[in-house]
Amino acid sequence: MSLVKSDPFVLSSSKSCLQDIGSADCSLAVWERPEPLDAGSLLEGDPENLRISVPADCPAPALLQALDTCRFPQGSARQELVKDVVMLCDVFRELTSCPVIEIRLELVTGNSCWKFHCDYVEMRLITTYAGRGTQWLDRRNADRLTRGLDPETIHELRPGDVGLFKGRLGNGDPAIHRSPPIEGTGEQRLLLVLNPVND
Repeated sequence: MSLVKSDPFVLSSSKSCLQDIGSADCSLAVWERPEPLDAGSLLEGDPENLRISVPADCPAPALLQALDTCRFPQGSARQELVKDVVMLCDVFRELTSCPVIEIRLELVTGNSCWKFHCDYVEMRLITTYAGRGTQWLDRRNADRLTRGLDPETIHELRPGDVGLFKGRLGNGDPAIHRSPPIEGTGEQRLLLVLNPVND
């Protein structure tokens, strides 16, 4: 198992590193894992973006129905997608204790959320199944940004990596991140976002 602790960030090949997000000293925990599925076939047929709230302890039925509604193609990739999303919902439920989870599955082709920002949530789980991953800043480069300077180094999650990003409502400093700007490149991203729904 590899483990890297730098600034308020933890990166590891072990899923257990995600538990570090509960510490006030951790703004971002990244589980570096292989891509869990070949997502290329899921982009066929131009599926619609999916956004649903599901019971945290039983997300599969609503997810399956929403994938049909949003025209995600049937097949082995979709089966692996459902398996992975359900597993990540279980991880997220254990970390947040929230009874309901918002699932967003989005096909991104433009500059969505391309400016560096912090989220107004306690924490957010993000993984990219296809295309470039979410970009984030370490403390030194975040400080440069607040002083009106361009970051010298921009870190980027790999496809399959699972990032837990602390938001402004969490304990400790929030993670500064953005979606990679891909407008006009012809690139596509298949992005999963999990948010807690507490009321």
